Amino acid sequence: MKLSLFFIVFSWILGGLILFYSAWFMKGKRRKLEYFLYTFLTLVCATGAFMADNFMHFLVFWGSLLVLLYAILSLGSFKTASSALTIVGIGDFCLILGVSFLIVITKGFSMSGFSPVPTDTFFNSFVFLLIAFGAMAKAGVFGFHNWIIDAAETNSSVTLAFLPASLDKFLGIYLFVRVCRDFFIVSPVLTVILMAIGAFTILAAVLLALVQHDLKKLLAYHAVSQVGYMVLGIASGTILGLVGGLFHMVNNTIYKSCLFLSAANIKHRLGKTELSCLGGLDKLMPVTFGCTLIASLSISGIPPFNGFVSKWLIYQGLIPESISIVSVFKIVFLVIAMFGSALTLASFAKLLYSAFLSKRPKEISKSVKEVPFMMQLPIIIMSILCVLFGVFAERLIIKPFFSPIFNSPIVFTGVWKPGLATLLIFIGIIIGVVIYLVGKISFRTTDMFIGGEKIEDSRISGTDFYLTVKGTQPVKFFYWLEEKGCFDFHKQVVGVMKFLANIFYYGIDRLINLITNGLGKLVFAVSGGFKRFHTGLLDHYVAWILLGLVIILGVLFRCLNCI
Repeated sequence: MKLSLFFIVFSWILGGLILFYSAWFMKGKRRKLEYFLYTFLTLVCATGAFMADNFMHFLVFWGSLLVLLYAILSLGSFKTASSALTIVGIGDFCLILGVSFLIVITKGFSMSGFSPVPTDTFFNSFVFLLIAFGAMAKAGVFGFHNWIIDAAETNSSVTLAFLPASLDKFLGIYLFVRVCRDFFIVSPVLTVILMAIGAFTILAAVLLALVQHDLKKLLAYHAVSQVGYMVLGIASGTILGLVGGLFHMVNNTIYKSCLFLSAANIKHRLGKTELSCLGGLDKLMPVTFGCTLIASLSISGIPPFNGFVSKWLIYQGLIPESISIVSVFKIVFLVIAMFGSALTLASFAKLLYSAFLSKRPKEISKSVKEVPFMMQLPIIIMSILCVLFGVFAERLIIKPFFSPIFNSPIVFTGVWKPGLATLLIFIGIIIGVVIYLVGKISFRTTDMFIGGEKIEDSRISGTDFYLTVKGTQPVKFFYWLEEKGCFDFHKQVVGVMKFLANIFYYGIDRLINLITNGLGKLVFAVSGGFKRFHTGLLDHYVAWILLGLVIILGVLFRCLNCI
């Protein structure tokens, strides 16, 4: 119950901020009443899923969320909605099948009235994987992510902030925690499999994010990448890993929603999100720039922001206490996670430079101004939370929420002291500002000359970084796989469906046609035989009627005798 309340509280806080933003963003938009209705119903059904203690009740709310997901995404594109219905629907099918088996194993429908099931047999492990895949599909791990990327092209950034960035993460990770902690005792082999999925999600999605040149698609791939950290931390099975995974889920919804809403601000003012068409927005939209900067540093794991604290806990949870085969894998996955964080920083350096710090294109007018304050307020609140949940993480989140959930104090390891680190960072910023001001007073500025030519602005366009990174071998390989559709789960499923449809058409359907044709010929043959008795003479018809009455009376007398 404490875990459920934790998810309910933060889902409504983030959902409320997004709805508040939408009240101004959706003005004049088509089908806005449907948007608010579907969004509110989604929050209600999510609350029902969090509160359910009966598997059947849980599945009813969970299935309703799939219908609402289709409804919300259909506001942008029915094709994207169908893709999401296919991908998430397959995950839900695995979940329903796994829950059905689990009910048979536990002989009950209660979600808390049984001891965790050991995964020491093939059947139990199979049931565990079915439910775990259902949870990870909802959270959007790599392989079940294509609808998120499609939604980045067809739906608004507000929708992306609400679903793949916030609520779907809450739902998927909630179920994943319950599966790994309450429903099953996870074996070492399954632990390695789940951590491998998390590590692969981190690396593959962040590599694909590096080569994106659309702001929304870049953020969408990072929404997928961050799920890997949550899965990695929770699958580790340690208290620090579990706390880190849950805390990272909260942090991700905060800074990822802030980033998507900032992208919505840019789209609202400029009507485009292509990085090559942006630039110089730091002075035109300073609040959006400041909030994007804080959220970018948070998602990249830079101290003292909240993303660093949750990643630090996950890293600590992966450090093995003893030497074993699983501990070797944990070290490998730890290195991958840290490398993924470095690549995240690189991609957001590209984003910040391209959208805000690079040279302003001529197409962007100097008259472009910041969005209304009511659209600034939600991202300002989220940016403040990024700072508060980083500096005061232990007091605001870990002790009040996680210690009661796990019934034990959460002890930080290592030398990280958020208060001291924050103080030192601010001192460094102050010293830097003083040096900058002194340097500005002491030295004059002049035009730059290179080879005798005057350079008006030394800043380059934001696409140069993209073109440079795209040429690297690891990124190029993953980008090639993505272009070939290897990760397009919806495309693969449709291909399988077409194959099965051909089998049905040329095999089963043809057989059914033969059977029905044979039955038709038999019916016509019998009816043709009866036609010979229809001579058109009245006495013949009377004779047939009398014969029928005799047969009916005989049947009735037979029935009466039996009674």
